[in-house]
Amino acid sequence: MFTVNNLFLKTTVMNKLKTIIYVLLLTFISTSCQTVKKKTIEIKEGFVGMIGYGSLMSLKTFEQTLGHKYSDSIYLVHMTSYVREWSYFWPIDDPKFTSPNGVKYYAFFIQETDTIPFEGFVNLTISQKEKSKINCVLYLITQNEILKFDKMEDGYQKVDVTGKIEEYSFKGGQVYAYEHLPDPQFKVDKTKYIVLKDDVDLITDACDSIGMGFRKEFDNSTVPYSGQIIPHKNIFAKRGK
Repeated sequence: MFTVNNLFLKTTVMNKLKTIIYVLLLTFISTSCQTVKKKTIEIKEGFVGMIGYGSLMSLKTFEQTLGHKYSDSIYLVHMTSYVREWSYFWPIDDPKFTSPNGVKYYAFFIQETDTIPFEGFVNLTISQKEKSKINCVLYLITQNEILKFDKMEDGYQKVDVTGKIEEYSFKGGQVYAYEHLPDPQFKVDKTKYIVLKDDVDLITDACDSIGMGFRKEFDNSTVPYSGQIIPHKNIFAKRGK
């Protein structure tokens, strides 16, 4: 005969079974998450990994510095503990803009009918920031080839980011990125610096060529520049006194 006590006992057993299944499921999920391992990229002897997070995401630009066609693998990755921003201020009176005979130049841009002087350019860079990450491109090149990028990335410092790549661990070599480390003594009036629209277009076009999702993630992980963004064709320079 089926009684209330039997019903109570059956309900209690079912609830205990549900609780056990729920606990086991949570344990399985937790254990699975903890045991998931990164894929490993083995970097061949004499090679290094290099991160492109701005203009070097453009394969064409990358190959121009490389000096030949790139034929190795290209990886879309995330670099953790970094934020991407327009914060490398490069003054016009930097020695790079001085002619061999010591003559300097001053620059201005045309906006509608106004001639507006400016003191320098703003370039894209990265800076360390916990709990942040940026999407970028990973190349594999030789140790001799990266010397070309050392020269091209003037004003930037090559930093080891081997342990900062979210999707992969690495064996046999290091991964590098270029970060501008500002001089703490350098004081700048940010309102007198501009971003070249041509640089912005180059970078965003490179993102678009990879895909809409990649471009959206780039926009979301890049601190926007609030100052003037001027096309190169509107910029002029004159010899200083």
